[in-house]
Amino acid sequence: MELRPWREAPERDGVLLMAPHELSAGRRAEVLRSARWSWVHLTSAGVDFIDLAEWPADTLLTRSWRCYAAPLAEYALHAVLTHEWRRGTPWQERDTRSAPAPDAPPVPAGASTGGGTGLWGAEVTVAGWGAVGQRLATVLDALGARVTVLRRSPEPGSPFRQTSDLGRALDADHLVVALPLTAGTRHLFDRAALGRARPGLHLVNVSRAAIVDQDALTELCAAGRLFATLDVTDPEPLPTGHPLRSLPTVRLSPHVAWRSRDSDAAFADDFATIWAALADPDPDSSADLDSSDAPDISDASAPGVPGPAVPTPGAPTPGAPTPGAPTPGAPAPAVPAPGAPAPDAPALDSVIPGVVPPTSGRRARAAVRALLTPGWS
Repeated sequence: MELRPWREAPERDGVLLMAPHELSAGRRAEVLRSARWSWVHLTSAGVDFIDLAEWPADTLLTRSWRCYAAPLAEYALHAVLTHEWRRGTPWQERDTRSAPAPDAPPVPAGASTGGGTGLWGAEVTVAGWGAVGQRLATVLDALGARVTVLRRSPEPGSPFRQTSDLGRALDADHLVVALPLTAGTRHLFDRAALGRARPGLHLVNVSRAAIVDQDALTELCAAGRLFATLDVTDPEPLPTGHPLRSLPTVRLSPHVAWRSRDSDAAFADDFATIWAALADPDPDSSADLDSSDAPDISDASAPGVPGPAVPTPGAPTPGAPTPGAPTPGAPAPAVPAPGAPAPDAPALDSVIPGVVPPTSGRRARAAVRALLTPGWS
């Protein structure tokens, strides 16, 4: 398999790899309208720039749902620890102890630790239960934090405390936002909710800025009521002189939480996993793939390939070019009109990891099998 520019795709049933954050809204619209795609795979985890109400039901839409979980969880953990130790770390302290008496303890009871308190016993809320939320909650729990998960529908038997109550979620030392941006989560943490938060709450956002009322957050951080570590803002980058840039209670990073040694081409692993599910002649045998978190869209954007590409025959396995840096998202473009699936085609959504409901994999499965057929053109 090799990648070719999207302009060389067939008029129908092509497979499209698209890096949405590296394209303008107009170019995304052009690409999506250029053919009747059977499958569009996004190199991002978030899909908020796609209008699912207008998406053709027989065009499979999938996302890179899993590959950025590790760096995003690491960023959030680093943000939480940095905040905990913001008053100084023990290895920065000069040892000022005088030589102890022969019968004195080596460490006096009142010895300073540098002002940090650490995570053991800290109350941390993780908002969202996709791949990022699950990994982060596990790490925080291992370090002794008391983790609460904010979920729309708490799951019986979970090892973590769960809540759907915003008030409970905001009664914490730290809140990590790892939710998708949807109509239901836009400004979920609005002025009223943030105003009820525990004084001194540290909010970490690795998802989308619009989930939090940025103006209200700015005012509360300026007043010293809240702290924030933000990898996402609205707009990106912030205008020169924006108060978030200078507040001592706020730390900013330029939408880089997804970065790691392996993140540049990490989306290819998720693409290959979905490809394997589509190529499997027995749909039920794909159920053991890691798709448990697929419906719960983790809303962290990530870069992908420099432009859309279409897999075509020519090499043994799917490939991926070198990615570029991400650029901010934009409103969703219009897409082609829906097509009618075959009436006897099997429903595959339940066994395709990374699928974005309510799209279907019927034509995508046929297209993948055609690409694997010797002599296909």
